[in-house]
Amino acid sequence: MPELDSALAWELACGGPFPDPALLHGDEHFMALALKEAQKGVGLSSPNPPVGCVLVNDGRLLGQGAHTRAGDPHAEIIALMDAEARGNSVKGATAYVTLEPCCHHGRTPPCTDTLLQAGIGRVVVGVRDPNPRVDGGGFAILRAAGLDVQEGVLSEACARFHAPFFKLIRTGLPWVSLKLALGSDGALGPEGATTPVTPTSVQSLAHALRRASDAILVGRRTIEQDDPELTDRWPQPVPAHRRFLRVVLDPLGKLGPEKKVWRPYPGQPALRILVGERTSLRGVEDLHVPPDLVGNGCSLRHLLHELSSRGVGRVLVEGGARTALAFLEAGFVDEIHLFRSTKPAGGAIINLDGITGWKLLTEIPWSADKQAGTWNILTP
Repeated sequence: MPELDSALAWELACGGPFPDPALLHGDEHFMALALKEAQKGVGLSSPNPPVGCVLVNDGRLLGQGAHTRAGDPHAEIIALMDAEARGNSVKGATAYVTLEPCCHHGRTPPCTDTLLQAGIGRVVVGVRDPNPRVDGGGFAILRAAGLDVQEGVLSEACARFHAPFFKLIRTGLPWVSLKLALGSDGALGPEGATTPVTPTSVQSLAHALRRASDAILVGRRTIEQDDPELTDRWPQPVPAHRRFLRVVLDPLGKLGPEKKVWRPYPGQPALRILVGERTSLRGVEDLHVPPDLVGNGCSLRHLLHELSSRGVGRVLVEGGARTALAFLEAGFVDEIHLFRSTKPAGGAIINLDGITGWKLLTEIPWSADKQAGTWNILTP
């Protein structure tokens, strides 16, 4: 069983764990390297997919690249530039790409054209791009030009990695990850009291989920109880264009201006979700959404569409119990990151009967500060 460290935590936050390149050979080995490269773009490239690419000839790595910002060159172009910077010729080389190369003009030229112009001889792809502007068109162009094209290498891993982008393309809604920390009694802790269910070191590793997301979302009661900042505190630095929305559901505008979440942080603006007009807070943007059908909160579907219109491709729902259950009951949760401790937390037990049919994707044990538990990832 792998040890939970920062590298594994990042893989789990990106949809992993993924195949280890060291344990694979041939095309699968290099596609696993491309997947590792692609992880550099998670949390940075939305609404574009964080594609990875490596260029290889006779088993030798010539160049590599990842797409890390919408409007910037795609992974294939970055890899070609990297190969040129290393002084490597790519004539006749194989390009390993996690997602089908684009074949349309957007903010950047088609990657299919650039690969052909560079003299690439073979293209190996993890998974087809469901974007209607691509969807097999990239393959067709490359094959028509005489290139050897292979599709579906490590397809399951690549599809899992690109699932947030696939959902955005197909539904217009961002990917929703729900983080829960429960004691052995299935409880979140006594209401009205801050109860750390997992030790500090595990909480720090769980911050990978924030770095992999474009927005974090909590309900009003979480702010009232814990007064969190909700900032991205993953230790590795990120480019200046990284934008992380701190979203607070406060339909009636009950939270006061003294709360820490409203404090300004560079690149991490706060967004207050309201139903109806309320007194504004200095430096805080308000987003007004319709009420839900029962009138107890806001329309989550409307909210998710609003977030996607702002370039949000991944949302992390981090608290509290009512907000978590609202997203689950509405069917908007795509994966659950469940941290279970072997110690009881106390308080009311959260009812998770609605996920009894969910699949356990992975279970990673952790042990720290005389505590133990698991990081479980579940999917519908």
